[in-house]
Order: sequence, then C-alpha cells, then structure tokens
Amino acid sequence: MLKFGEGVLGNGDIKAIVNVIIGNGDKIDTAFTNALTRVPSPLFANLRDNLIVKPLTVVVPRNNLCSDIQCNLLHGPIQYGVAKAVADLDIDENLRLIVTVSVPDVPYTNLNNRKLFHYYYGATKLAITRALKEYPSKEKIKKEKYRAIHPLVGFRDIRLERPPYLQVALDVPTMENMEYILESLPQSDRIIIEAGTPLIKKYGIEVIEHIREIYDGYIIADLKTLDTGRIEVRMAFESTANAVVLSATAPKKTILKGIHECEKCGIMSYLDTMNIDDPIKLYESLELKPDVLLLHRGIDEEIEREMKIENKYIGNKSIDGIGKEKPLIGIAGGVSIDNVEELKDRYDILVVGRGITKSRDPGRVARAIVNKLGEDIDQYRLYLDEDEDIS
Repeated sequence: MLKFGEGVLGNGDIKAIVNVIIGNGDKIDTAFTNALTRVPSPLFANLRDNLIVKPLTVVVPRNNLCSDIQCNLLHGPIQYGVAKAVADLDIDENLRLIVTVSVPDVPYTNLNNRKLFHYYYGATKLAITRALKEYPSKEKIKKEKYRAIHPLVGFRDIRLERPPYLQVALDVPTMENMEYILESLPQSDRIIIEAGTPLIKKYGIEVIEHIREIYDGYIIADLKTLDTGRIEVRMAFESTANAVVLSATAPKKTILKGIHECEKCGIMSYLDTMNIDDPIKLYESLELKPDVLLLHRGIDEEIEREMKIENKYIGNKSIDGIGKEKPLIGIAGGVSIDNVEELKDRYDILVVGRGITKSRDPGRVARAIVNKLGEDIDQYRLYLDEDEDIS
C-alpha cells in the first residue's frame, strides 16, 4: 500500500513545500531505505537527539544544501516541524513515511526558525492527512483544472468549459485600433478574443503574440483555413493561439487534417459554416468532430436580412440530430446588445465584431454584454481550499 500527499504553506522566501509517501510492505521499505541512503543528507525525523518519531519518518531535502545555514535549517526547525507533526497525528506505527522538503537559503534568525517550524509543522500534517484521505478527488481536479493559477506562472489556462461567452472579433485595420480596443475591454472569464482574418492577413500570424501581450486570455486565430490544414493550425499554435477557425467550405480532407492537428496540439477547432446550406449534414459526415460549430453570416451579406436558421439547427445550446459528441454552438453576424438575452440561451458563443470595435466606447459595450451572460467563474469561489474536509 502506497499513498501520496502534498502540503504547501507560507509565502515569499520562506515556504514549506512538503511531499509525503506513506505505506507499508516491501515497496515502501525499499523506497525508505533508498531515501535514507541518498545524498544530500537525509535524516530521521526526531523530537530531539536519540528520540526518533513513530511511525519511522525520513526527511529528504529536495535541493542541494550549499551553506552551513541551510544544513542548520534542515536539521533544526524543518525536521523538527516534520517530527512534531508526525508525533501529533495518530498514525499506524507499522507505516513508513518519506517526507521531502525544500530548504530555503535565508538568514539564520529566531524569526526564520519559528516560521520554518510553523510552516513545516502545518504543511506536514496537511500532506499526511491528504495522503491518508487520497485528496484531492478526481472531481476536485476536474473542477479546478481551468480555475487554478500556478503561483510561479501567474495566469490561468482558460478553456471554454462554462458558456455562454462573448467572442470579440478584432476585424480592425490598424494595430493602434486593435490595441485601443484590447486595453478598453474588461477583464472577464466570459470574454474570448478573436484575431480576425483581415488582421492576420495584414500583420501575420504573429499578431496573436502581440494580442497576448496586451490581453492574455483565450485567443482564437480566425484563419478560415481552406487548404494546408495542418500547416496553418501548427503556425497558429506556435503563436500561442488557443483555437483555430477552419472554413467549412474547405475540402473535407483539409478540415479533417486541421481538426486532427488541433487535437495533436491540444487546442480547439472551430468550423465556420458560412455559405454552408446544411451544417448538420456536414458535421455528421466528419470522422473527426470540431469543438465549435459556428453559424455565420458574413459582413458583406445584406445587413437587413436577419440570421434565419431552422429549428433543426438549434437546440437548447445543442444541435438536434447530432450524436453524443455535441459541439459548442457559436453564432456570428447580427449579434448585438439588444438580442443578447435571447441568444445566450440558444448559443454557447456570441461573436460580436463591429458592434464593439466600431463603438465610441468599446469597453462599455463589451461590459454591458458580459453583464448579461452571468457571473465570472471565480466570483463565488471559496478561498483556497475551504471546501476541503480534513476532519
């Protein structure tokens, strides 16, 4: 039996990072012996000299110790914090514990000693409790995977998991105009950015990287790919695009190669059905399915003509007649602040271009639309892991 747990507490230069392996039997005995004899300087967790804790616990530093101060911190407050945590928990004496720790290089002061003991005591108890409870659950991971912000990364990897979304189409002619619009947009989990086809044609696929420097969110490359599906998708991917738009009027082989390359690269595929009479028929004919099916009326079409789509094409955020793999449904053309309330219940993605980009106040219009789509993903989120049961 082997169980694994992690606990991280503290902040700044002094942080306790604890990984724990708990178990009994031959496997843990072998790992325990190997850990005890490795370099650099593992040691038994003890409360004082000649008093090791039970169950037997070995403390293994994760990093090389480059100074006498680091050695003193490991042998002093860090291992004592681990030992005290093990002693305070009611754990089966027949188990074996391997605890890895990170040893900071900070001044050897009374305050730092207390902080390291304080943090390592708490982090060790937390890691052991989590290991025994096999925390986190798969459900917890699925819930957090697009919400979590890694402290050394600083951004969240957004995926389109919680529609509806506002997709702002940047079909603008100049870099200055694009920058002005991006800087005016509110920060929201419900906004995704589209690098429009004219913008990419004028400035190249690298414009996506420029967009990301200003508004680092979910960015779509609207390539409307008609040929060389793999090549264009890979180019967009290498410029950090989160999704690529393929044209439904492309040869079927091009569409399939584009979708396949998106899957290989871990980004989403859009299929723009402009000028396609029966999107359902095309969708169902594809061996590989796009992630998003975009119902689209082009700018050059008659402005007064409303987007008319038969009911068989629209369900309640799904498409009637499609099998188990239902795509997200997007609509582009004719979307405005006036019809958002109606459309948000029928579509997952509402694409707005000129309604925002030609506005005197793009940020105000975008904010008004977003306010109608619902709260942000973290608005009612519990602080840290308040939902964790450690009783």
